[in-house]
Amino acid sequence: MAGAAASIRPRRRAAATASEAAAEFLSFVGQTGSPAHTVQQAKQRLEAAGFVQLEDSPPWSLTPGGKYFITKEGTSICAFAVGKAFDQNQGGAVIAAAHTDSPCLKLRPCSKMPKSAGMLQVGVDTYGGGLWHTWFDRPLGVAGKVVVQTAEGMEERLVRVEKPLCLIPNLAIHLLTQKEREGFAPNKEVELQPVLCPPCGLELGGLQKGEKEEKEDKEEKEEGRHHAELLAVVAESVGVKAEEILDVDLCLMDSTPPCRIGAMVSTPRIDNVLSTWAAVDGLIAFTEQKEAFDASTDLLIAASFDHEEVGSRSAAGADSAVLERWLDQSLEALGSSWAQAVSRSFLLSCDCAHGLHPNYVGKHQAQHQPILGKGIVIKTNSNQRYATTPLLAQMVRRLGQLSEVPMQEFSVRNDCPCGSTIGPLLSSQLGIRTVDIGAPQWAMHSCRESAHQDDVQALRDLCKGFFQHFRGVDSSTTAL
Repeated sequence: MAGAAASIRPRRRAAATASEAAAEFLSFVGQTGSPAHTVQQAKQRLEAAGFVQLEDSPPWSLTPGGKYFITKEGTSICAFAVGKAFDQNQGGAVIAAAHTDSPCLKLRPCSKMPKSAGMLQVGVDTYGGGLWHTWFDRPLGVAGKVVVQTAEGMEERLVRVEKPLCLIPNLAIHLLTQKEREGFAPNKEVELQPVLCPPCGLELGGLQKGEKEEKEDKEEKEEGRHHAELLAVVAESVGVKAEEILDVDLCLMDSTPPCRIGAMVSTPRIDNVLSTWAAVDGLIAFTEQKEAFDASTDLLIAASFDHEEVGSRSAAGADSAVLERWLDQSLEALGSSWAQAVSRSFLLSCDCAHGLHPNYVGKHQAQHQPILGKGIVIKTNSNQRYATTPLLAQMVRRLGQLSEVPMQEFSVRNDCPCGSTIGPLLSSQLGIRTVDIGAPQWAMHSCRESAHQDDVQALRDLCKGFFQHFRGVDSSTTAL
């Protein structure tokens, strides 16, 4: 009996730890809704851990043992921790990188649409490659940035309205043809525009019917690029007057809070807020291990970039000069250079992976079927959609062993398309060794996705172990 009891205790402790990690992640993702809010949540965690924000202009003053971070346009972030024993002749840049954005519906520059069937509608663009049918019949709030007029000039501010404002209703099945029922493919320009649900959180003040109609007719004729009803709610959330809002950069988001379903987490934006959270928290957790951090000879980095879902080609995207510039500035401040450090550097590109779907097992290649709850996925593609090579993959498998994180493999079927991520971009741009990895999930690019709590914990543990063990693995590896 004693032996049996002892054998189950480790599993109970591991489950509790995974549950705690899932709760922390759900708290993090539950306060996001736009890339700017993902960066805000990361900033708050970094500042609480003693990281100091840098200005995006040289020169920087960095010291061994120091912890810093920098942002770009409020939607990309890069955190630096300088090992206490940083050595320009032995160390390099050890980078865990992710992205902050997710497919969503974004308000257009002129989102005010004329009434249809007596309802106000909001004009939206499709951002990224979303599973747009999953956005139907969901209560939708908004999150992002607004530009407001102040006494000093123009100022950007964050806004997040979690309460439902909009809805995209499905058409009743009885009004669909047989062909439409069999292949649901809404026209994204005509049939994906949300209804701004009255009264949009505002009381109409008991207007008589005639007065109300007169007010609505007047407002519909008034100039303005966005509905006054929407701007009023946004302004109230920001704490300004509606007329002080000059412009908006808003994402629609599922208003239903993240939740647990047994050992699963269900939430919007798992791809790729999970990886951002894991990279940042993994770095924080490593720096809190004083002995290991004091012994580190490396520049340790957790970074996450905007616009991956649309190609990364922007000033805040991974396919820009921003990370190389930050590496140059940080290493120069430490008496080194990127040219000197690149051969000893490594990038762990963290983006979610396709977990095996029990109803679509045939969609996975038979020998590469990642299962939810069974560990982190190494992603490989011979056509360089991922940057992984056999030697580098083996190094990450070794890191998994040292971090006590199980690893799985993914390679796409030859008859299926393959996604990509920031790994190949940064690998080619920086000349840095790179492996693409991620936690397995279901329903990637859906309005709401799901993953297993064990993989949430495993991804953070792997990022932490990466910062702790990489130099030892690298020093015992010899390439051609």
